[in-house]
Amino acid sequence: MWKIIYNIVTIILFPFFAVFSLSNKKIRKTFAERLWGTTKTMHLHDAIWIHAASIGETVIAENLMRSMKHHLQTQQFIITTNTYYARDMLWRKFKNSVPVYSLPFDLLWSIKKFINGSHFKALILVETELWPNLIWQAKSHHIPVIIVNGRISDKTLHTYQTISCFMKSVFSNIDLILAQSDDHAMRFISLGMNPERIKSIGNLKYFREIEYDKPLRKNNFITFGSIREKEIDQIFSVIKNLKQTCTDVSYFIAPRELHIINTIEKLFSSHFTTIRYSARRQQHEDEGDIVIVDTVGDLLDIYRYSKIAFVGGSLAPYGGQNILEPLFFGTPVIFGPYVENFKDIAETIIQNKAGIMVHNSDELFEQIQTLLNNDTMREQMGKEGLAIIKHQSEVMKTAVEHIMELLARSPAS
Repeated sequence: MWKIIYNIVTIILFPFFAVFSLSNKKIRKTFAERLWGTTKTMHLHDAIWIHAASIGETVIAENLMRSMKHHLQTQQFIITTNTYYARDMLWRKFKNSVPVYSLPFDLLWSIKKFINGSHFKALILVETELWPNLIWQAKSHHIPVIIVNGRISDKTLHTYQTISCFMKSVFSNIDLILAQSDDHAMRFISLGMNPERIKSIGNLKYFREIEYDKPLRKNNFITFGSIREKEIDQIFSVIKNLKQTCTDVSYFIAPRELHIINTIEKLFSSHFTTIRYSARRQQHEDEGDIVIVDTVGDLLDIYRYSKIAFVGGSLAPYGGQNILEPLFFGTPVIFGPYVENFKDIAETIIQNKAGIMVHNSDELFEQIQTLLNNDTMREQMGKEGLAIIKHQSEVMKTAVEHIMELLARSPAS
């Protein structure tokens, strides 16, 4: 019954969604692919299908894929994403070695066309991408459905609770959930998921194939990463104050979305010498007090050499961005109070004194200034951050073991 109701609703709403999509540049770029996409020309057989919504999830997908390749006979993987940013980044990274597609819209005919084009060994959803038709059709094709790094935010939990009967019909088709924490596992159970199909293993965002012990030379710059539009003025105020006391320090500003680059450049160039990261890299010059990162996929390398990193999406109510990334390189991290999407990670970082939470731009300025003037404090925070990462390094191994165990007893194997 729920399948019928859901598909009637999607058919009724689709014309309105189509009009909105075709007027939205971001969605319009992949509209045709998401409506009529197929994998038929790829001749995929026994492929592991991993879906990662956006750039943050693709990192998990990539690391999971590489870890699974050590244990699987098949080397065939396919990755789908929701955004063209993530899709294009993966295209450039994998070339032709791994097929990358936009995820079909959750319309019955779109999902069927995509799935019927190949034979899949499993469907792995990174975090909580609960698309009903996708999950129902996977199960109808005897494809095991697995959620890795499963989480349910406070807002999402409230929404799902209001439609709990419907959500039970979706959860009943999921074979395994590897939850980020006990708290998230209990949320899945409260929504009707079978407790026997849930494992609380930890957060896969802690895992990255990086040489953690390799000595790194920290350059004299501070990175403001994943900055969102409502944070621009606050970051400008912080840097303006810092430039008065720390004249020899440079600043990298990496927006979360590239469309706000012009806004950032216009504001900062009126007060400072600015240069875009792409131009700086081509010219091999260090000119510019402010470096505006106008590329995708380079932020991790920039964090590597940063003296201090602030991770945005957290000074305004956006829910936060990945505050772990600087820790992979022993870079002290600072973030704002709006980290609902990374609540457990934030608590771990604060408890272990690997990073600092600030509540406004004034506190951000003060904490950066304190760290710049205290080498010992920076080094200790960096060590604590590396310790957190190393402690969680077994989570990926555990995830792969659970997935392999499920596939071994699956009829689709």
